[in-house]
Order: sequence, then structure tokens, then C-alpha cells
Amino acid sequence: MTRLVHKVKGKLSIHVRRRSVALLDGGYASVHKGRSMDFDDLREYAVGDDIRDIDWKASARHGSMLIKRYVAERHFSLIIVMPAGREMAATAAGGEPKREIAVLAAGVLGWLAIRHGDDVAMISGAPGRIHATRARSSEGHLEHLLQETLARSQPDSPSSDLPGLLRHITRNVKGRKVLLVVADDGVEPAEVEDTLRSLRLRHEVIWVDVADLDPLGVDPETLVRDVAVDHPLPDLLLSDRELAAAFTRSESTRRHDIEAMLRRTDVSSARAGHTDEVVPMIVKMLERRRRGR
Repeated sequence: MTRLVHKVKGKLSIHVRRRSVALLDGGYASVHKGRSMDFDDLREYAVGDDIRDIDWKASARHGSMLIKRYVAERHFSLIIVMPAGREMAATAAGGEPKREIAVLAAGVLGWLAIRHGDDVAMISGAPGRIHATRARSSEGHLEHLLQETLARSQPDSPSSDLPGLLRHITRNVKGRKVLLVVADDGVEPAEVEDTLRSLRLRHEVIWVDVADLDPLGVDPETLVRDVAVDHPLPDLLLSDRELAAAFTRSESTRRHDIEAMLRRTDVSSARAGHTDEVVPMIVKMLERRRRGR
């Protein structure tokens, strides 16, 4: 019943030591910046807590380190924003289907949320066919979300529309959430920046890019198809050096523009092209967020 969740746990056990899992939990807990929420009470310091939350006066009176606890720490909802679509049926930079990377990224953060006692929901699709699930906290529910991601990321699935999906969320998602945006490589910064800026006023946003296969690194004998139109790509990039150089410059500029846009909007981000990169990527991203970088 929980085949994909078990796979997520397996990846975590391979890549992350026990003490790092505790750190990862702490990183997830701090991603919603508890200091901006309502103060609730105090509790004992635990490994992975942000030292900026230590109440030094209360600690001195009590004789041990005490952390300020906020209402947000007790219950918080993670929403997986999964455009999916036929684009995620394409091949990633490392040679795997992109949907496998998307599922693992959603599974890791989803499992951490459940471990932390938080609810997980998913919003997928595009305007006109938005699908929003209920928010629940169980491995069975997470498995259902991951299986749904696979089902919505097939070659015959409709195309995705991340900008439209983000606009839908600004209008319909209330309260403060953690949003995990699993993005297809190729998003145009100008199409999402204003919406992301609006979302950041109310939510914490985590952005994971799933990297495309580099057409310049493909064996010339390999047939490459564009999944968006289900048509073979011409081999012009491999036969025309000037065109290949122009393509490389264009992609480099686009990646730079996306990274700059995510920094401007204060969105934590990472990029993966293979499932082996997902867990280390999320560990580093959450650690940077925990340190406020």
C-alpha cells in the first residue's frame, strides 16, 4: 500500500545519517519561521533548534536551555504544488523520467511534515482542471498523493501551467502554509515573479526545479522527442555549432534569471536532475533556510 513512501524512506536512510535526519526535522520545522507567529510557551532545547529562539533569561532561571515555542510549531500544513502534466514524463538530466524526481522531492518533504505532525495536501493540474486534495497527516494519504503525481505525469497527460496554478493558489488558499512548488525546468521568470511575491506575503515557499536532459549531451544516434508535441526533435543542435552555442547561452541566461528571481522573492530553491541528488539537495536547502541564509 505504501510502496512509494517506503522508497522515500529508503532514499533517506541511504543518504542521511540518523543525526542528520534530526537536523532535517529541525530544518523543516524552522522553514515557516516561528518567530513571526504568536508566542505560545517554552520547551527544552533540542538538537536542530534555532539558537535565536533560546529564551536566555528563562533558561538562566530554569537551569537548562529553553526554547520559545510558537503556535505555528504545533500545527502547520504543507501544500505540494504539483503542476505535473506531460512535461514531467520527459527525461531528466540524469536519464530518469522527471516524474520520479518530482515524486521523491514531494515524498521527502511530505514525510518530514507527517513526522512533524503536520497535514499534507496537494494542488495539481492547471486552470480549468485544478485538483485539490484534503489535508491529512498519514503515510497512506502521502502514498495516495505520490501515486496521483505519477498518474498525472504520463506522456498522454495534459500540459501543465505553473503560472496559472500559482495564481489559483493566491486566490483560493487561505491561512499561512508551507508551499512546495515542484517546477518543470523551463519556467519563464517574468510569468511567475509577481505571483510568487504575492504568495510570499502569506506563505513560506520552497521551489524545486526538475532539470531537463541536455540535448547537446545526447548520443547522436539517440532519437529525442519533445513530449509537449510528441514529435522528434531535429538534430540541428548537434550538427550546427553556432546554433548549439546560442542555445547554451540562452539556457545559461534563463537559469541565471530564474535564480535571481527566486532570490528577489526570498524563495528557497534547489535543482535536481537525478533521484540520487534529491535528499542531499533538500538537506542543504533546509539547512540554509534554518540558518536564515
